[in-house]
Amino acid sequence: MKKVGRNFASTFVSLLLIAAVLEGCGASTDNKKGEAAPTSTSSAASSSPKAAPVSIKMFNRVNAGIVLENNPVIAEVEKLANVKLSIEAPPINNYVDKLQVLMASGDLPDLVYNWGGADANMETWAKNGLLAPLDDKIAKYPNLMKNITKEMWDGVKSVNDGKTYIIPRANVVNHWGYMINQQWLDKLNLKAPTTLDEFTNVCKAFTKNDPDGNGKPDTFCLSFSNPSLGNNSIWNASNFLASAFTLPIVNGAKDTDGSYKIREKMSGYIPYLTYLKQLNDEKLIDPEFLINKIYVDQEKLNQNKIGIIYAHQYAVMGNISKEKESDKKYTYQGVLKDSKGVATDWVTPATWGGWMISKSSKNMDAVLKFLDWGNTTEANTLFQIGLKGLTFDSYEPSTKIISRTADQTAKLPSTTSTYMTIANAIDGNPAIIENADTPERLGKYKAQLDTAMKQMTSVNVPAVRSPKILNLNSTIPDVVKKKDDREMKYVMGAISLQEFKDFLEKEWYPATADAEKEYVDYMNKLK
Repeated sequence: MKKVGRNFASTFVSLLLIAAVLEGCGASTDNKKGEAAPTSTSSAASSSPKAAPVSIKMFNRVNAGIVLENNPVIAEVEKLANVKLSIEAPPINNYVDKLQVLMASGDLPDLVYNWGGADANMETWAKNGLLAPLDDKIAKYPNLMKNITKEMWDGVKSVNDGKTYIIPRANVVNHWGYMINQQWLDKLNLKAPTTLDEFTNVCKAFTKNDPDGNGKPDTFCLSFSNPSLGNNSIWNASNFLASAFTLPIVNGAKDTDGSYKIREKMSGYIPYLTYLKQLNDEKLIDPEFLINKIYVDQEKLNQNKIGIIYAHQYAVMGNISKEKESDKKYTYQGVLKDSKGVATDWVTPATWGGWMISKSSKNMDAVLKFLDWGNTTEANTLFQIGLKGLTFDSYEPSTKIISRTADQTAKLPSTTSTYMTIANAIDGNPAIIENADTPERLGKYKAQLDTAMKQMTSVNVPAVRSPKILNLNSTIPDVVKKKDDREMKYVMGAISLQEFKDFLEKEWYPATADAEKEYVDYMNKLK
């Protein structure tokens, strides 16, 4: 594992706190500067006399540009949380594969981040005795209990034994829509689409009307990507488009007739796939959309190869680290309206994966203390904005306005990011809007989000813990693979609609009947 040591040569810089958010921390504030004296509400940072730091081995998913060796933010984390971190961080593109290898090795670190949260992988690892059950321990840690809601805890309980094996990584509420090349729209005298007909027109223009002005037919309307989380690309990255068919991508939402069903029986399922087939038949969609790895769609957007990808409200500003003109080139838009004029924004519990503690860990209490500290404003602010004098000059918590020099801005991508956070939000709020480090950028972010929210109808969807529906990948893997294959073949024109429907009727529906019944009963009981 890559060792991350403290940088004792770096100048100590007091960490800024969002004093207004902290309750009972006893911090003194300077209202003129919007800063607070360093303090902590966690049990990890308070000890007199201070005990020796505890070593914690950690497996995490972070940006490729982050330099872990002698990282000043990690050094400050170690000091404030009284730990010594040893971090292994595989590249994001193959993190899931590396995680599988790690969990199969039997030689586990203390703390492991699972991007999929309480998914089928977690259930398997828990069943195999690799993960520590945490139910009788977590109540002792006040910040975990305060920042992680009951809904989040309920959403990660094992479907096999009802125990808690993963600590949710609290996140801000994401409103998934799409990111579009605004410069292309302006050049072609078009507006961002809000309906399916408008979307189709934009797709044709982006593909056929030379929006990049290079005189070559080398652009496509949109693309998707696959993060290898157990879903093919058709379902991973397309909710902004599926909304036009009133087809929820997530479990836990009702069909148009008000009843719960598996996705493959919903009224919008076949029409949505048929529309994708239309886009493919007319060569309006990136021909590689079914095989793109994670973030490849974003790379193609930045390379002017495609004009639209799925995105949440932070994506335009977050993309600045990859495309410095992102805030000038792209805009964030909400999901499309359905035939009744409703743009449904299905909102799931605000978590971003979770943290698993290996059963073999000899430092379980220390790891929990570290995670408890990670769910404080102190920790969240440090991870998200870094250190004063190094990655920023000034910061105003109430407005989220942050001032950075060019040198500080250049240092930030290799120093820290939202991917480094233990909890990505405190009481539902981030410390900053990533890269919205000027009033102009912050204003653009707020204006685009406000516009999208006015157009959308948000529907809160509970976490579904119905065992059979969640375990289809492990109980009937061959049928699931066959279903994914048939979906893709239908979209690509390799099989007819009737052949696809025959598969569903003869194989998929019978194979999933018990799981569907359990799921429907579960949802009806939740009311």
